[in-house]
Amino acid sequence: MPTKQQIDHAINEHFDAWNAQDQARWSANFSDDIVFEDPYGGLLKEGPQAVQHSWENSFKNGDVWTLECLLKQVCLDQAALVVRSTGSVNGKPAVVEGIEIYTVNDSGKVCHIRTYFNPPEGMELDPYFSQQT
Repeated sequence: MPTKQQIDHAINEHFDAWNAQDQARWSANFSDDIVFEDPYGGLLKEGPQAVQHSWENSFKNGDVWTLECLLKQVCLDQAALVVRSTGSVNGKPAVVEGIEIYTVNDSGKVCHIRTYFNPPEGMELDPYFSQQT
């Protein structure tokens, strides 16, 4: 079971590396068996390839997304967060608020992410994040 400090570090590293656009540091924060349910109900994304594709599909066409943790609760090996993502969709400003659940393994690496969000009204997200299973 990871410690609360390991979980806090993994979550802080996730947000700090993402907002700094440090792909190498962000990618290193995940276990090799990472599972993304991003968003929940969409296509299941697994392993290092999922990490790479999540990054590439979030920052393509020069888009930049900033993540802000509005609330975090840690219980056992998971952290539940309320997150605000600010960026753009097809060149138009967008704000997405959602709930994200992170599971951290005994090594302090993020091994599972489940996100719950809806695209801003009238906007369609990249198919990588919106295709249903």
